[in-house]
Amino acid sequence: MKRIDSIIATAIKDGVFPGCVLGFVLPNGSRQVQAYGFDEFESSAQPMTEKTLFDVASVTKSIPVGTLALKRILEGHLSLETLVCELIPEFAPSFRNEVRVWHLLTHSLDYRFPMSSLKDLPPAQILERIFTHKFEARPGSLFNYGNASSLILGVLLERLEGRSLHQVAVSEFFEPLGMSDSGWFPLESHRLEQIAPTEVCPWRGQTMRGVVHDESAFAMRAYGPVGSAGLFSTVPDVLRFAQMMLGDGMFDEQRIMPAGVLSMVTENRLEHLAGQGTALGWELENRRFMGSVVSPRSFGKTGFTGTSIVCDPDRNAALVLFSNFTWPKREASVDRIYQVRRHLADAFFGALERVTA
Repeated sequence: MKRIDSIIATAIKDGVFPGCVLGFVLPNGSRQVQAYGFDEFESSAQPMTEKTLFDVASVTKSIPVGTLALKRILEGHLSLETLVCELIPEFAPSFRNEVRVWHLLTHSLDYRFPMSSLKDLPPAQILERIFTHKFEARPGSLFNYGNASSLILGVLLERLEGRSLHQVAVSEFFEPLGMSDSGWFPLESHRLEQIAPTEVCPWRGQTMRGVVHDESAFAMRAYGPVGSAGLFSTVPDVLRFAQMMLGDGMFDEQRIMPAGVLSMVTENRLEHLAGQGTALGWELENRRFMGSVVSPRSFGKTGFTGTSIVCDPDRNAALVLFSNFTWPKREASVDRIYQVRRHLADAFFGALERVTA
């Protein structure tokens, strides 16, 4: 698509990112991937490829963590009404007996502080801080997007499963979907040069490459994988996950999840919350990054490092953009990457609309 090529070329020329990988799920069920630009690192530059690994940042909250919770709910092992303290007894904030899995999936808890403010604490103290936080607002009364709810959800799932998030994700999603490049520990299976760098970080005094970029997830690394950030993956892998979601849990005639996951995500529109686009484990019809032509049932997620996914079930299509927007240093505003995301979504989904019109 010439329009998409032009959008990416302009973004690279303007320094939004040095390179990216773009992927599509098309209505006929096929998947396409295109790499653009270079992976700039120190004095060298290698072309981006389909197999370049990216730190997907907060996309981790949905793929796989939020969706894993939905899977367990559909299977009957968990409920939206399950109290968090039932699985995490030390979880004792104010309104302790009102905080449910629903609130974790919808980011509707009153954690009005940045998790990055805890980055200099050891993991045990970080967990204690969020487990004993004193909420001012009742659970469910406001939308407060951040890392705390997803980190708690990750701990809850590990308690439910009796194993790490990485182990659960591999057995439940990555292996059956053939997502062979996905996981929290990329340097255990991939060479450093296969991974896109994210930032030269002043706080850590190092170049972030193959190590989680998010500060609070980095601070929790001695604990292990967390539910808020830290997954590394490739565009081909995530396209498989997107296709499974569009197929309501089916992928290549194999059932990965119980039927009903698509309606769980697309029919739980939380109009009473102040934040636009929040839903169960995903963002729903958030036009800030999905553009203006997606359907009302479109869902997706973004990551701070420059990653995003948009799935439109009404068109049976998906768009995945992986870039290292934060390289070599993060910008003061995320406006430019959001503009690129919108333009790409409008170009892709708009073209599909014209074809089917």
